[in-house]
Amino acid sequence: MLAEGQASPTPCKIFKMKKMKTTVLTSLMIFCLSMGYAQDSTKIGKLVDVTESGTRTEVALLNNRIYIDDNYSSDTTHIRIGKRNIEIIEKNGRTNVDVHRDRSWDDDDDSWKRKKFNGHWAGFELGINTFYDDGHFGGSDFMSLNQSKSLEVNINFLEYNIVLAEQRAGLVTGMGWSMNNYRLDNPVTLQKVDGVIVPDPIDPDGLKKSKLTVSYLTIPLLLEFQIPVNDRSNQVFVSGGVIGGLNLGSHTKIKTDDTKSKDHGNFNINPFKYSLAGRIGLKDISIYATYSLSSLFKDGGGPELFPLTIGIGLVNF
Repeated sequence: MLAEGQASPTPCKIFKMKKMKTTVLTSLMIFCLSMGYAQDSTKIGKLVDVTESGTRTEVALLNNRIYIDDNYSSDTTHIRIGKRNIEIIEKNGRTNVDVHRDRSWDDDDDSWKRKKFNGHWAGFELGINTFYDDGHFGGSDFMSLNQSKSLEVNINFLEYNIVLAEQRAGLVTGMGWSMNNYRLDNPVTLQKVDGVIVPDPIDPDGLKKSKLTVSYLTIPLLLEFQIPVNDRSNQVFVSGGVIGGLNLGSHTKIKTDDTKSKDHGNFNINPFKYSLAGRIGLKDISIYATYSLSSLFKDGGGPELFPLTIGIGLVNF
């Protein structure tokens, strides 16, 4: 929102992807202001509340669920949508955009306040895979892994929280997608012979990698405890429970100096996976570990290997 006579802001050079969102929100603010342009304050029930002064214009939508503050004196526009804060600052001919999380909503209506308990599931995670096999880690025989290159990628896109103790404890569930890469340390790939997974040797000359990739749809059930720190500005959290997985597909991949090939199949992968899970973190960064109670392969369909993953959660949505 621009004051009368104020020059149009320069394009944002830092977060170009935010331009469309900013344009939509600014248009929304202009619409709201047009409803009460000639007045210092306009309020329409709990839907729209517009307040104007000599130096700023404030717009609250949906009982302060969406809040926009255009400060003319500092050339700053502050936008809050739920628990996301966006600050757009015009300074020295440049536009800076800062996006961060707001854990408290200044709102008198409890129905619009932030959740009394916000768990840690939704987000992006990156981990290292290994196998536990009869007291040994890393797999055995033809399923021995190059562990540093056996990566897990998790995108947990849906989260639900059940409050047990306000801002202290709760149950966390939701849904996610997990892709597990098992980089084989030996020059072999996998094939099914008489219903059993066995190694298929590969010429090691020019071989760059051979791996098995398995993806899952995941559903967690975690009990999480949260401990406020830094005068409640941050929180340490600890959670544990189980994660169920539904196998969505698997394939092997071979890459040499000259060729790439993929072979899609079920490779006797167990259709269901259930794992013990634990995580500990501060704010939105966490360390997690999962241990599968079910073997990677079906009973009698391949070596008895139990996946184990240790990783880091990088973002909490």
